[in-house]
Amino acid sequence: MSISAVYDQRLIRAIIHKLSGRCVVQAISSKDKQRNERRYIKSSSFVMAVFFTVMCGLAALCLGYFINFFTTGHFIHSTEAVLSARMELVQSVGRIDEGVDGAYLQLLLNDHTLPEGVVPSNKRYSEGILVFNYDPNGKRYAARILSLEDGRKILVGFDITEISRDFRRMQYMGVISIIFVMIVVFVSYLISVFVVSGTNKIATTAHEIMQTGDLSRRLEFSSRWDDLSNMAVVLNGMLDRIEHLMIGIRRVSDNVAHDLRTPLTRMKNQIETLNDKYGDEEHALLLQEADHLLVTFTAILRISRIETEKQRSHFKPLDLSSLLQDVAAFYEPLAEDKQITLDVNVTGAPLTGDRDLLFQAYANILDNAVKFTPAGGGIRIDMAIDKGRTKIEVFNTGRGTQDHETEKIFDRFYRGELSRTSSGTGLGLSLVKAVIELHEGEVSAENTAEGFRIITIL
Repeated sequence: MSISAVYDQRLIRAIIHKLSGRCVVQAISSKDKQRNERRYIKSSSFVMAVFFTVMCGLAALCLGYFINFFTTGHFIHSTEAVLSARMELVQSVGRIDEGVDGAYLQLLLNDHTLPEGVVPSNKRYSEGILVFNYDPNGKRYAARILSLEDGRKILVGFDITEISRDFRRMQYMGVISIIFVMIVVFVSYLISVFVVSGTNKIATTAHEIMQTGDLSRRLEFSSRWDDLSNMAVVLNGMLDRIEHLMIGIRRVSDNVAHDLRTPLTRMKNQIETLNDKYGDEEHALLLQEADHLLVTFTAILRISRIETEKQRSHFKPLDLSSLLQDVAAFYEPLAEDKQITLDVNVTGAPLTGDRDLLFQAYANILDNAVKFTPAGGGIRIDMAIDKGRTKIEVFNTGRGTQDHETEKIFDRFYRGELSRTSSGTGLGLSLVKAVIELHEGEVSAENTAEGFRIITIL
């Protein structure tokens, strides 16, 4: 194959990798945006704001309904009572005084038709009550038709001009009250949104500080007049104190690392030069102990740095399935030497993370699986996507741990009863836990009827 052909193939691979990386970044950013929107909608503050708004709106509607209902009922009952009393008076007297008598109106009906000047209204307050305007005096009446013993009919009315005005005034006041309550509801909603947004902003910033380990970042606040700003000021003061303490701890850790790693390295170099004084077996044992101390110390520093700093500067889009296949390929020769079958069932799973740390974490898991699986056994790596998260199970047919030890195997330096006779520092799964939690994931272990498995969710 010519050099130009090789160069073209590499160029095509680079372009495909770059385009796939962009697609992964866009997919992840859109998922993060949707996750933040769901988190905002599901927040208790937002739910309480919506609940308060709905309750106030219902209260306003109920208030308007009851005002209209009771004022209308009072008006109808009062009018019916007055008209009934007036009609009883006309019947008892037996005299028809046609015309206007104070607040009352009596008109004789001819041929069952309304008299002149009576302009009926389309509105009826009750069955049998006629509401109309009387042109001669321009007033408004509520009336009933009374049948006399001689067959004649008379229209007995009651002046409701002032009552109608009061009734309309009450209706206007009810409408104004409803509008006022709705304004209060709207203002309350704006205040609730302000509180929700402020609280979520503080929570989001605090979460980002916790995840990134950037203690130099501070909460933003516009003024000191509200409680949220006061809380931000207090939290910023707490962050100042924590940052100062963490700087001191890191300084001490760096000094310890410098003061201890250098003598350990010097001791190892001196051991390598002692071939004449010690035999090969003793020499190898001393080197093994020195290497064990250096590996242990390096692992402790790395775990502490991951847990305290939580730096994400090395996070990049990656394919988790490809990473798992690389880890499996790395341990496949060791598994073949022990006649262990290694099955990998993974699919494409885009993720943003630190590839080196994830490789080390899953290498530790697979190393334990190979170490504790007997000859002729099997190891299986399964992957599944559930609700936008990737679940990875590493199963082996070896003996598991005691039930009371399952939760302790991720602690530093913890070694179960079955692992005390094997080599190791007791820090492998502690590193796994630190790396998975750095990627906002979860890790757990459980015994099964067929063996043992470790589950990670990212």
